[in-house]
Amino acid sequence: MSRKAQRKYGPNGQYYRKRIKTPEGKYEDIYGKTLTELAEKVTVRQAELVAAANPPPAELYFYEYAAGWYARREPHMSENNKKMVRHQINKVICPVIGSKPIKEITSDDLAAVMATRGHLGRSSQQKTVLIIKQIFDAAMEAGVIDRSPARKLKAAGRPPEKKHALTEQQQADLINAVHGLSVEPCVMLGLYTGMRREEICALKWDSVELDGKAPHVIVRRACRWPDGNRPEISDVLKSDAAFRTIPIPPQLVQYLRQLKALQLEALQKRSKRCESAAPTLILDLCVYGDKTGQPVTSTIFRRRWEAIKYRSTASGRPLGASVRNHTYKITLDTYSTPHILRHTYITRLILGGMDLKRVQYLAGHSDPKVTLQIYTDLMGHAPEDLISDVNAIFAPAKKRGGVTP
Repeated sequence: MSRKAQRKYGPNGQYYRKRIKTPEGKYEDIYGKTLTELAEKVTVRQAELVAAANPPPAELYFYEYAAGWYARREPHMSENNKKMVRHQINKVICPVIGSKPIKEITSDDLAAVMATRGHLGRSSQQKTVLIIKQIFDAAMEAGVIDRSPARKLKAAGRPPEKKHALTEQQQADLINAVHGLSVEPCVMLGLYTGMRREEICALKWDSVELDGKAPHVIVRRACRWPDGNRPEISDVLKSDAAFRTIPIPPQLVQYLRQLKALQLEALQKRSKRCESAAPTLILDLCVYGDKTGQPVTSTIFRRRWEAIKYRSTASGRPLGASVRNHTYKITLDTYSTPHILRHTYITRLILGGMDLKRVQYLAGHSDPKVTLQIYTDLMGHAPEDLISDVNAIFAPAKKRGGVTP
């Protein structure tokens, strides 16, 4: 306490006084019967003055909190996830509740948000529900709200259609249809490695081993299109489980050897360096790239897959129909996508009897529930599918030397 506070004031000199300066520039006297009491009063009053000079906002609106929530999480999101979250906040959620104070938002307000998504399937609605719950859960943990209005919020809508793997005949027809086309490497890698689209487009020859007892490819890069078209390759995969080594069967080994030889020949022709350097240079080229071995743009990728669509009944023409001004016919009774090829690969592993943990590893699933769900969808549940398993347990066949008790 300063010396001035040592002097006593009042009729009988029973008070100590301290003079403090307010934010307006005026002086205010604080009194206390003891120096300790005076110090406490000074501390409290100074805190009151600071609080009065910096009042909290009267209302915190949802759009303000959502913007801060996104900014705090953006550094940890992938590019695709950033786009999805921004779209949900800016185009779906905020147009309905963005201008409301976050403390006043009710479950009815959230129901109004979901009503705008009623025409979509369950998986699309689930994205909106997920973002809403994350935002309100974070607000509750931070003490912004006392209770989340999204506790019972659920996605409705039609369930997603079950994916159907290609049959052996459909796989053969697809391989024949794309033979010699620029999309062929993507089809072969999808059918025989189960790699995701972004993994196929980022696969370089330095991650392909075609010799030895166990030919394989290593998944360690991913290609994305952050601006919508231009490709970018990075070491950031979908999850830690996506990093894996995939053994490849003889069909793919033979195909990749031929493809590598063709790309090496093309590289030697256009390279200004000596031909002896070409085998080293090709290691940095993409297996499924453009004409120069660089990663494909989103536009090129889409146009290459259009060749498959035009050769399928999805184009609106029946099987065997001739395509005007073209030399090919409609030979595919289904339209394939990279994800269908991946699903076909996983299906073949499961139906071939491979252990589920190994299937999970080769598929790059971080959650075993995803692998298990595919397995349960594939396993038949009709009585004729289950009778042999039930009888094997409850009515086993006779064994040598007697009957099993």
